Amino acid sequence: MITSAKTRSSTSGPRPTGNPRGDGRKPASPRTTRKRGGLTGYAFVTPLLVVFTLFYLWPAVQSLISSFFTWGLLRPWNVFDRSTWHFAGISNYQRTLSDPDFWHAGANSLLWLILFPALVTGISLVGAVAIWHTRRWSVLYRTVFVLPMTISLAAAGVIWSFVYNPDAHIGVLNAVLNALHLQGELNWGPLHLKTGQWLADAGALDLGFGQIHLVNVFVIVAAAWAFAGYGVITFSAGLSSLPQELVDSARVDGCGTLQMVRHVIVPHLRQPMRIVFVVSVIFALRTFDIVYVMTSGGPGTDSTVLGLLPWQQAFAYLTSPQAGQAAAVAVLMSAALIALGFPYLKSMLPRKESR
Repeated sequence: MITSAKTRSSTSGPRPTGNPRGDGRKPASPRTTRKRGGLTGYAFVTPLLVVFTLFYLWPAVQSLISSFFTWGLLRPWNVFDRSTWHFAGISNYQRTLSDPDFWHAGANSLLWLILFPALVTGISLVGAVAIWHTRRWSVLYRTVFVLPMTISLAAAGVIWSFVYNPDAHIGVLNAVLNALHLQGELNWGPLHLKTGQWLADAGALDLGFGQIHLVNVFVIVAAAWAFAGYGVITFSAGLSSLPQELVDSARVDGCGTLQMVRHVIVPHLRQPMRIVFVVSVIFALRTFDIVYVMTSGGPGTDSTVLGLLPWQQAFAYLTSPQAGQAAAVAVLMSAALIALGFPYLKSMLPRKESR
């Protein structure tokens, strides 16, 4: 009995701390494991960093540096060729900030920043709620709102150019107004609308301290039509996580459709609405293609926006030496985008819990 007890105690004691595989190698220390994991992470991230540096970071730095020089397309600026260096200092920024065209384009971009996110958010919310509420016609609604998102904004501009065409045999909008006998000038207080020439002499809204050229509004409507699909997809994804118990409780309490939207759906979609609004603001500030296709900034400079202004200064005239000033406009736009996007990016970061 004594011998068997000793045998059991010796066999049930602590196991040896050697390599469990029995191949003679010692197990890796936690420090070595962390080091190998860090090297593996760097190996995966390095290709992305190389692509980001070559195609994003370096062009951005080059644009920033070139904004302090005078150059044009026929005499391009090259960071590696000192003969192309015609240092201008901050004069490009001074000319930009004192240029009336810059502030006029800034006012048009401000209109985009206000009206475009509001239209995209409103149209997308209505479309997403219609898809969620009407199960029978959900496929049709989803197709109507999402299909324009599959084409480029330049193609959307071409389509809406036909809609706004002044010829009633081609322009859909003018054909409808002719059928309703609504052609002519409409003066409703500060609003002066000239039907027919939607992308030319469309009238203006008099604010007392300035005017809003309505041609900008018609271009914004076309852009919102093409961009609303993004918001519909985002809101539909948010509505898919809406608890059915909450909806049933609201219906039992007697909530109608509008009350359901106001008190249940909109509070639930607060985070998706923030995403759609911020993305729309960023797009509105950098918009270029649809404005160029539909109006090219005209008539005159009535629809010129900040995204179109650098192209007009740098590329419209080959002999123009204002490419440095165009780079200054691009730098100022980038600074505005960072300032507008920073609060959103900061809100997306995980917050430290206070002890």
